[in-house]
Amino acid sequence: MLSVRQYRKIGKDVARHVSAGADGRAIARGSIDAKSADSPPGDSEAISATAGQDKEKKDDDDSDRIWVRLEDEENDPLNPKNWSLLSRSKNIAVLSLLIFVQAWAGGAESMANAKASAEFGVSKVAENLSTAMYLFGIGSGALIAGPVSETVGRNPTYLVSTFCFLFFVLGSAMAPNFAAQVICRYLVGLASSATLSINGGSVRDQFRPVKRSWVFPLIAWVNVTGEIFTQFSLPFPPSEIRC
Repeated sequence: MLSVRQYRKIGKDVARHVSAGADGRAIARGSIDAKSADSPPGDSEAISATAGQDKEKKDDDDSDRIWVRLEDEENDPLNPKNWSLLSRSKNIAVLSLLIFVQAWAGGAESMANAKASAEFGVSKVAENLSTAMYLFGIGSGALIAGPVSETVGRNPTYLVSTFCFLFFVLGSAMAPNFAAQVICRYLVGLASSATLSINGGSVRDQFRPVKRSWVFPLIAWVNVTGEIFTQFSLPFPPSEIRC
């Protein structure tokens, strides 16, 4: 819901600035005409020709696009860096939880390697492919997660990828055979790639350089904590796990 509200607010602001821009162009043309009236005949012709060329070029460049820029980076309420510290802290807390869970999912299944290999009738070396496919999914998904997040926004990218992650984790747990498990593990890594690859961009979007130096170490620590906690997450030996 927050994403929808933000997009609607941005849309209203863009429409307001576009309508104001039409008045601004009319004023600019008036100033050019006044300037040309006070200039010598030769200069006025040059000014008119230059203004016409600039206008034609600008119309060709901007006819099918609307440029959205921050008016005042220090005071614009749409700039994430100007949100309240509490709001930004909540965002980082939620992001840290997502990073931890999705990173933990990468190594958690390796703890049941022996039981899973016996269940599917494959060697332990072959069962390691499930972890390798998870990492391969992260590597391949990171190639598109960054550009997508820059195009449609961070929040929609997180929401869609996490939604898919939940379903693929469920499919990996209920896989009837080794092939299905490997495929689901790749898709789990593919869905996790968004959270694990663009979280640094979220920090940069919300914090200025000084505060960023405090937040980046926290996010970096969370990225490696999931794998560390995997070693302590099982209260019983892996041989007792039922797949």
